[in-house]
Amino acid sequence: MNRFQTFSAAALVAASFASAAHADDKLKIGIVTFSTSDVDTNQMVDTMTKEAQSKGWSVETLNANGDPSQAITSIKQLATKQVNAIIVTVFDSTGLAAGLQAAADAKIPVLSAGGGMADGIALSASTGAAPPLIDLMLEDIGNSGTVLDLTYHPGIPCRERADAFDAAVKANPGLSATSHEITIPGAAESSQAATSAWLAANANAKGPFAIFNCYDDNAMGAIAALKQNGRTDVKVYSFNATAPAVQAVKDGTMTATLGVDLTSAGKMLVDQIPDIIAAGDKWQPKSFVPGYSLVTKDNVDQFMKDNPQ
Repeated sequence: MNRFQTFSAAALVAASFASAAHADDKLKIGIVTFSTSDVDTNQMVDTMTKEAQSKGWSVETLNANGDPSQAITSIKQLATKQVNAIIVTVFDSTGLAAGLQAAADAKIPVLSAGGGMADGIALSASTGAAPPLIDLMLEDIGNSGTVLDLTYHPGIPCRERADAFDAAVKANPGLSATSHEITIPGAAESSQAATSAWLAANANAKGPFAIFNCYDDNAMGAIAALKQNGRTDVKVYSFNATAPAVQAVKDGTMTATLGVDLTSAGKMLVDQIPDIIAAGDKWQPKSFVPGYSLVTKDNVDQFMKDNPQ
């Protein structure tokens, strides 16, 4: 089986892209990474870096440490260095206006890996993909129970997931929900502390119980808290399908993890840079949704076989 199913929208958008032009140009691209502590973002950055280097391009990566103001500063620094294109990971594009304006003034296109569209974004890979996991969680707990949402609103994929969670809570009166904003860096540690506090506050609450996580790194903190408190009755849902999370599904400590195909998304972003540069002002901003894979106990063995990590 293929690791990632493909949304029809992704196929339609991908088909609309022209083949890359001027790929032999020796370009210099800048990458603003959300946080070097984020395993899944690191994977995407590595993919984009390798893809660019395979074309003979040079790459400079700046770490924004989960701080939008640092991301803006990084974009400005890269613009000053006159890179040919900039890719920003995860940060909400609408909150990067000052940086995007600096890039626009320097006539440098900006692409977003997971941050959504905004003025100044030429191409965006949308990576939220919340509905399949929300639907699974609601089915598993019968649309009622006590649920914790561990989220991070500065990251647009997390915000998209939080919005879907909030909509599910509103649509299902039987859910008693608590949301907690995690910290980055320190996602696992803050999630572990928040989960322990939630367990204590809901010691007499009625189940079923579930934790909906923004991504796998913080989910591992939640799982650590459950183990610490001797709780085996709490279902755990997360995103990214990293190796530790897939193993947790295998072990039964995580119910499901949804992995977005960030590898192909990162490659597609890089491959489109020559076309964006060649088109200049005629380029029409686009977004696309990568494929995804939902890993549960029913398919985890096959997933691990097909995707050794």
